[in-house]
Amino acid sequence: MIEILPMEDKAQEQELLSQVVAAGPEARVLSMREKGAVLGWTAVELAESTLRILALRAGNYDFSRQPQGDEIFILDSLMRSAASYGETFGAEKIETAFPDFFGFFKARGFDFDEFHAFTPMSTIVKYKFH
Repeated sequence: MIEILPMEDKAQEQELLSQVVAAGPEARVLSMREKGAVLGWTAVELAESTLRILALRAGNYDFSRQPQGDEIFILDSLMRSAASYGETFGAEKIETAFPDFFGFFKARGFDFDEFHAFTPMSTIVKYKFH
């Protein structure tokens, strides 16, 4: 079973966040695991009504080429989980802290410029249960 949850091991979370230049004190890590093994992770931060994706990692994928197969599945799942996390805390927009790589976010309905990708939360989170 694959799970994506906020990281419970605070030391491990801080170690990952130390690799993220844009991470502030409120940044959190969501990790994707299968049978205890980390498949990927994303660092996120809420800034007013915006969820910022600070980092997105899938195994050894290094963004030097177009993601493929499982890499796409992991990156997409993490992006969607980040959006759900943000929506839970009232975010109305989602943006990245890095440029859109290989049109990954554009293919999912995001707008983009040379610095980052961005979209209303409703692009990703279709239903609200309040």
